[in-house]
Amino acid sequence: MGLDPIGYRPWNGKRTQHERRLFIISERIVREKFKSTPLLALFVMGMLLVHFFPLVMYAMWPHAQLTAENMSSYMQGGIFFIFNVLLVSIVCSDLISEDMRSSSIVLYLSRALRPEHYLLGKWLGAMVVICLFTLVPPVAVGLAITATQSGPDYLASLGVVGQTAISGLWTALFLVPVGMLMSALTSKRTYAGVGTFMFFFIMTVISSILQPFSPDWGLLSPQIVLNDTYAVIFGMHLPANTNFALLALMVLVLTVPPMWYVYDRIMRKGVGK
Repeated sequence: MGLDPIGYRPWNGKRTQHERRLFIISERIVREKFKSTPLLALFVMGMLLVHFFPLVMYAMWPHAQLTAENMSSYMQGGIFFIFNVLLVSIVCSDLISEDMRSSSIVLYLSRALRPEHYLLGKWLGAMVVICLFTLVPPVAVGLAITATQSGPDYLASLGVVGQTAISGLWTALFLVPVGMLMSALTSKRTYAGVGTFMFFFIMTVISSILQPFSPDWGLLSPQIVLNDTYAVIFGMHLPANTNFALLALMVLVLTVPPMWYVYDRIMRKGVGK
């Protein structure tokens, strides 16, 4: 058999640029995730329960224009948060843990990839998948409400759509770091997925127990923190007892240290520790 029938092509001597490799990692993550039947089933269920019914209700209900109150209450719903956590738990469970289990992370980092590009590729792939649920459908809901409004002020409605897009992106930015942290802590994807869900669940339970003693304890709940940041993005007033400094601190704690630990873990694996 000759070389041509098996699809052989001679190497042209050009290596893939390091910057391009992170996009290859991201593309592979997105492609593999949407081959997962459980993830697809969760996506479809979430689209129906979280996004489709509000889309129909808001679009058919008489309204003069899209308001920040409408979209804020829609995104602050408990079912939206639950589906977001479930998706992050599934999507992030094997991002790093699978590479650690198979020791392929050492091979990746030995020559082909820089640690920061490996991390960015994994993060970007997870962000794309999660944003397909947290960003795209809410924006579609906002546009549908704007298209069916009876009032003439479309610019104001489009401004709310822009705030909705920022909120959807922020949702993924806020939740993905914890998912990646759990994936870096273990080599078993099941432990990582369960650990991500239990982290959000336990923090919420502890918050609900301690909140009667002081409103500040409520900010232990990631859902309350996320909902308060939605209020900030939509230009609405925070609850009167909200400690803004503590809110900012919790946002920082739930996003920056997890990603820093993941980067440090990847660096250590790259040098064989």
